[in-house]
Amino acid sequence: MKKVISFVIAILVVLSVSAQETEEQKDAKRRMFIDDFLATYEAAYEKKEIEYIEKFFSDDALIITETKKLKPTGSKETIPSTKKIRPYQTIVENRKEYIRRLKNVFDSNTSIKLSIAGKRIRQHAKYKEIYGVNFAQLWKDQNGGDNLESQMPGFVFLMIDFKHSEQTPTIHVRTWQPKDNIEKEQDKYFLRDFMIYETK
Repeated sequence: MKKVISFVIAILVVLSVSAQETEEQKDAKRRMFIDDFLATYEAAYEKKEIEYIEKFFSDDALIITETKKLKPTGSKETIPSTKKIRPYQTIVENRKEYIRRLKNVFDSNTSIKLSIAGKRIRQHAKYKEIYGVNFAQLWKDQNGGDNLESQMPGFVFLMIDFKHSEQTPTIHVRTWQPKDNIEKEQDKYFLRDFMIYETK
Protein backbone atom coordinates (compact mmCIF):
# COMPACT_ATOMS: atom_id res chain seq x y z
CA MET A 1 0.00 0.00 0.00
CA LYS A 2 1.56 3.27 -1.06
CA LYS A 3 1.70 5.92 1.63
CA VAL A 4 -0.36 8.88 0.53
CA ILE A 5 0.17 11.19 3.50
CA SER A 6 3.17 13.45 3.87
CA PHE A 7 4.03 15.31 7.06
CA VAL A 8 6.27 18.14 8.15
CA ILE A 9 7.70 17.99 11.65
CA ALA A 10 8.72 21.29 13.22
CA ILE A 11 11.50 20.77 15.72
CA LEU A 12 13.57 23.33 17.58
CA VAL A 13 17.15 22.46 16.71
CA VAL A 14 19.79 23.53 19.21
CA LEU A 15 23.51 22.95 19.52
CA SER A 16 24.64 20.33 22.00
CA VAL A 17 26.29 21.77 25.09
CA SER A 18 28.28 18.63 25.77
CA ALA A 19 31.63 18.76 23.98
CA GLN A 20 33.27 16.05 26.04
CA GLU A 21 31.77 13.13 24.13
CA THR A 22 32.41 12.39 20.49
CA GLU A 23 29.48 11.94 18.12
CA GLU A 24 30.29 8.22 17.96
CA GLN A 25 30.09 7.93 21.75
CA LYS A 26 26.81 9.83 21.89
CA ASP A 27 25.38 7.65 19.13
CA ALA A 28 26.38 4.46 20.93
CA LYS A 29 24.81 5.65 24.22
CA ARG A 30 21.60 6.64 22.51
CA ARG A 31 21.30 3.30 20.74
CA MET A 32 21.80 1.53 24.09
CA PHE A 33 19.10 3.74 25.59
CA ILE A 34 16.70 2.86 22.76
CA ASP A 35 17.36 -0.85 23.33
CA ASP A 36 16.58 -0.48 27.04
CA PHE A 37 13.63 1.80 26.35
CA LEU A 38 11.95 -0.69 24.01
CA ALA A 39 12.32 -3.48 26.56
CA THR A 40 10.70 -1.29 29.23
CA TYR A 41 8.11 -0.03 26.73
CA GLU A 42 7.15 -3.63 25.98
CA ALA A 43 6.78 -4.39 29.69
CA ALA A 44 4.81 -1.18 30.27
CA TYR A 45 2.04 -2.46 28.00
CA GLU A 46 1.79 -5.72 29.91
CA LYS A 47 1.76 -3.85 33.23
CA LYS A 48 -0.57 -1.20 31.72
CA GLU A 49 1.69 1.62 32.91
CA ILE A 50 0.17 4.41 30.85
CA GLU A 51 2.18 7.11 32.67
CA TYR A 52 5.49 5.63 31.50
CA ILE A 53 4.36 5.59 27.87
CA GLU A 54 2.73 9.01 28.02
CA LYS A 55 5.73 10.90 29.37
CA PHE A 56 7.85 10.30 26.27
CA PHE A 57 5.39 11.70 23.73
CA SER A 58 5.63 15.32 22.63
CA ASP A 59 2.59 17.52 23.21
CA ASP A 60 2.49 17.90 19.42
CA ALA A 61 3.16 14.23 18.68
CA LEU A 62 1.81 12.79 15.45
CA ILE A 63 0.15 9.36 15.73
CA ILE A 64 -0.68 7.49 12.51
CA THR A 65 -2.58 4.20 12.62
CA GLU A 66 -3.77 2.19 9.63
CA THR A 67 -6.90 0.30 10.57
CA LYS A 68 -9.49 -1.94 8.96
CA LYS A 69 -12.40 -0.34 7.18
CA LEU A 70 -14.72 -3.30 6.76
CA LYS A 71 -18.45 -3.56 6.37
CA PRO A 72 -20.13 -5.58 9.14
CA THR A 73 -22.22 -8.61 8.25
CA GLY A 74 -24.46 -9.42 11.18
CA SER A 75 -22.29 -9.20 14.27
CA LYS A 76 -19.00 -9.96 12.51
CA GLU A 77 -16.76 -8.17 10.07
CA THR A 78 -15.94 -9.90 6.82
CA ILE A 79 -12.66 -9.67 4.96
CA PRO A 80 -12.75 -10.05 1.15
CA SER A 81 -10.97 -13.36 0.51
CA THR A 82 -10.30 -12.46 -3.13
CA LYS A 83 -8.12 -9.45 -2.29
CA LYS A 84 -4.50 -9.73 -1.25
CA ILE A 85 -4.59 -6.36 0.53
CA ARG A 86 -7.29 -5.63 3.05
CA PRO A 87 -9.12 -2.30 2.75
CA TYR A 88 -7.48 -0.06 5.33
CA GLN A 89 -7.98 3.54 6.29
CA THR A 90 -5.51 5.87 7.98
CA ILE A 91 -6.32 7.42 11.34
CA VAL A 92 -4.30 10.47 12.45
CA GLU A 93 -4.35 11.41 16.14
CA ASN A 94 -2.57 13.77 18.48
CA ARG A 95 -0.95 12.80 21.77
CA LYS A 96 -4.07 13.41 23.87
CA GLU A 97 -6.31 11.33 21.60
CA TYR A 98 -3.83 8.48 21.37
CA ILE A 99 -3.22 8.27 25.12
CA ARG A 100 -6.96 8.40 25.81
CA ARG A 101 -7.56 5.52 23.38
CA LEU A 102 -4.69 3.51 24.83
CA LYS A 103 -5.94 4.09 28.38
CA ASN A 104 -9.38 2.80 27.39
CA VAL A 105 -7.77 -0.35 26.02
CA PHE A 106 -5.75 -0.83 29.20
CA ASP A 107 -8.81 -0.29 31.39
CA SER A 108 -10.92 -2.80 29.45
CA ASN A 109 -8.39 -5.64 29.47
CA THR A 110 -7.10 -7.72 32.35
CA SER A 111 -4.21 -9.04 30.27
CA ILE A 112 -2.13 -7.60 27.43
CA LYS A 113 0.88 -9.22 25.77
CA LEU A 114 3.12 -7.12 23.54
CA SER A 115 5.98 -8.64 21.55
CA ILE A 116 8.64 -6.63 19.68
CA ALA A 117 11.03 -8.07 17.09
CA GLY A 118 13.22 -7.06 14.17
CA LYS A 119 14.32 -3.72 15.62
CA ARG A 120 16.22 -1.32 13.33
CA ILE A 121 17.65 2.01 14.53
CA ARG A 122 18.70 4.79 12.16
CA GLN A 123 20.26 8.15 13.00
CA HIS A 124 19.09 11.19 11.03
CA ALA A 125 21.69 12.23 8.46
CA LYS A 126 21.49 15.94 9.35
CA TYR A 127 20.00 16.15 12.85
CA LYS A 128 22.14 13.74 14.84
CA GLU A 129 19.92 13.92 17.95
CA ILE A 130 17.00 12.40 16.03
CA TYR A 131 16.55 8.66 15.45
CA GLY A 132 14.09 6.55 13.54
CA VAL A 133 13.21 3.19 15.10
CA ASN A 134 11.35 0.47 13.21
CA PHE A 135 10.18 -2.84 14.65
CA ALA A 136 7.58 -5.54 14.19
CA GLN A 137 4.90 -5.71 16.87
CA LEU A 138 2.37 -8.32 17.93
CA TRP A 139 -0.23 -7.34 20.50
CA LYS A 140 -2.63 -9.82 22.05
CA ASP A 141 -5.33 -8.95 24.54
CA GLN A 142 -8.30 -10.66 26.12
CA ASN A 143 -10.84 -8.99 23.85
CA GLY A 144 -9.83 -10.91 20.76
CA GLY A 145 -9.17 -7.96 18.50
CA ASP A 146 -11.39 -5.25 19.95
CA ASN A 147 -8.58 -2.75 19.38
CA LEU A 148 -6.95 -1.20 16.34
CA GLU A 149 -3.69 -3.09 16.72
CA SER A 150 -4.50 -6.28 18.58
CA GLN A 151 -4.37 -9.85 17.30
CA MET A 152 -2.46 -8.81 14.18
CA PRO A 153 1.24 -8.47 13.39
CA GLY A 154 2.17 -4.93 12.40
CA PHE A 155 5.06 -2.55 11.96
CA VAL A 156 5.76 0.40 14.25
CA PHE A 157 7.91 3.44 13.50
CA LEU A 158 9.02 5.90 16.18
CA MET A 159 10.82 9.22 15.69
CA ILE A 160 12.83 9.80 18.86
CA ASP A 161 14.57 13.10 19.68
CA PHE A 162 17.39 13.34 22.26
CA LYS A 163 18.17 17.05 21.96
CA HIS A 164 16.49 18.18 25.19
CA SER A 165 17.27 15.14 27.30
CA GLU A 166 19.42 12.05 26.97
CA GLN A 167 17.47 10.38 29.81
CA THR A 168 13.93 11.23 28.67
CA PRO A 169 13.97 11.75 24.91
CA THR A 170 10.88 12.91 23.07
CA ILE A 171 8.79 10.84 20.67
CA HIS A 172 7.51 13.12 17.91
CA VAL A 173 5.98 10.45 15.65
CA ARG A 174 4.48 6.99 16.13
CA THR A 175 3.02 4.96 13.27
CA TRP A 176 1.48 1.49 13.10
CA GLN A 177 0.84 -0.42 9.89
CA PRO A 178 -0.66 -3.92 9.59
CA LYS A 179 1.72 -6.52 8.16
CA ASP A 180 -0.73 -7.81 5.58
CA ASN A 181 -1.03 -4.34 4.07
CA ILE A 182 2.69 -4.01 3.37
CA GLU A 183 3.78 -5.23 -0.07
CA LYS A 184 7.35 -3.93 -0.05
CA GLU A 185 9.80 -2.32 2.33
CA GLN A 186 9.13 1.13 0.88
CA ASP A 187 5.51 0.92 2.08
CA LYS A 188 6.67 1.27 5.68
CA TYR A 189 7.22 4.61 7.36
CA PHE A 190 10.81 5.76 7.85
CA LEU A 191 12.62 8.98 8.78
CA ARG A 192 12.61 10.01 5.13
CA ASP A 193 8.80 10.31 5.19
CA PHE A 194 8.89 13.22 7.64
CA MET A 195 10.37 16.57 6.67
CA ILE A 196 12.09 18.34 9.57
CA TYR A 197 12.72 22.06 9.54
CA GLU A 198 14.43 24.29 12.07
CA THR A 199 12.49 26.78 14.15
CA LYS A 200 13.87 29.58 16.30
